[in-house]
Amino acid sequence: MVSRLAGLFRRRRIAPECREVRDSSSDFIDGELADGVNGRYKSHLERCGPCHAFVNTLRATVNLLRATPKQKAPDDFRRRITEHLPVDRGD
Repeated sequence: MVSRLAGLFRRRRIAPECREVRDSSSDFIDGELADGVNGRYKSHLERCGPCHAFVNTLRATVNLLRATPKQKAPDDFRRRITEHLPVDRGD
């Protein structure tokens, strides 16, 4: 679903307002935008179907992730991840 939504934005030139809404969609969903900006985004979403779909899909994804029970990683997880990180040589 997300790839189809992303495809909507790739197939045509994105208006600057759409790009701004998309780039700030996480902050919009989290309620972290100033009131004036928030109102402008709401107005944009009422008239722009692709942006409305993008934000609603992101909102649903965030809600699903927040509802997912947290699980403890396996004990050797940190070691396996650390082994695959590049070594900082201080160059």
